Amino acid sequence: MYFLYESLFWIIVIIVLYVYFGYPLLLLILNKLCPAPKVKKAEITPTISLIIAAFNEEKVIAQKIKNTFELEYPKDNLEIIVVSDGSTDSTNEIVKAFSENRVKLVALKKNQGKSTAQNRAVDESNGEILLFSDADVMLKKDVVKKLINNFSNENVGCVVGEITYTNENDTSVREGEGLYWRYELFLREKESEVGNFAMGSGIMAIRQNLFQSLDPNVGEDFVLPLKTVINGFKVIFEPEAVTETIMDQISSTDMFRSKVRIISKDLRGLFLCREILNPFRYPSYAWGLISHKLLRWLVPYFLIVIFIINLSLLEQPFYLLTFIFQISFYTLAFGGFLWQKKSKSPRILGIPFSFCLVNFAALVGVFRFISGEKSGKWQPTRS
Repeated sequence: MYFLYESLFWIIVIIVLYVYFGYPLLLLILNKLCPAPKVKKAEITPTISLIIAAFNEEKVIAQKIKNTFELEYPKDNLEIIVVSDGSTDSTNEIVKAFSENRVKLVALKKNQGKSTAQNRAVDESNGEILLFSDADVMLKKDVVKKLINNFSNENVGCVVGEITYTNENDTSVREGEGLYWRYELFLREKESEVGNFAMGSGIMAIRQNLFQSLDPNVGEDFVLPLKTVINGFKVIFEPEAVTETIMDQISSTDMFRSKVRIISKDLRGLFLCREILNPFRYPSYAWGLISHKLLRWLVPYFLIVIFIINLSLLEQPFYLLTFIFQISFYTLAFGGFLWQKKSKSPRILGIPFSFCLVNFAALVGVFRFISGEKSGKWQPTRS
């Protein structure tokens, strides 16, 4: 029995190490040995519908609209649609003030959820390319050009830009999210280079004829790229299409709730598109999604099992050390939790805290998915 516990302990430890270190290393190796052919780009100017989903965004919506006016793209080919998902603040009034400047407001009477709002906006759109962007995501002037030029290749169905964060070092939460996103962007860039990239966030463009009405309990930035691949088209990560997201006044509670909602929605989306996990039909994509997403969402459950098994192995000095390491790490994380309530935690506390925050959110998000709890409603993670 001792041998069984020890074997299981190391199997799970190896899986966790693979998720965070092994998979990125394999991507680097594959990128050197057999990179995917680079997409040939050319300047094109198809009609575009820029869709901005908003719920109580009075603090940023005017800035967002002005930001879209500065985009370097033919005005006659750029349609701007703001869909207000039952906003109860002054979002609608602010958008209406821009109605004479190519901005169309689609105002829903009740808060129905982001995906439902986006479906309504698409129904009102006329562009050959749909461009999805959140209200708090500010676009560099050349973002649209950088994204759209990829569509000169007929095999490209969806293009995702790079998202960066402003003010990420002001608090432990923002610093942790900044570190997480730098790691995430590295994975996305390498996945795109080896040809198994199939997810998005920040800003995403997709051909109008590939859009399929969204389930109200999934996120467009995860499901639409998956459906694009299933329909036989490529999803491209464009690191030159840079956006900035405002992260002012985000608490650990806000971040936790946001991640729980996103993970449960993405898991539901992956379940709806589960055919892409077939390794015989989509070998590279199945490998990437299992490694990058599915296993990572299961990490908190792996960590719990590791901790429990470790208790059965304490007779060995080595496993006593691994147990002490775990206790120490979680103690530092708890210290980071307490410290961040007053000010920014030092990195020795902040990094363990951020790691545990993300994994606790995954623990809850996976449980909500398994239990069938849905979360179509949304709240901005800003105050």
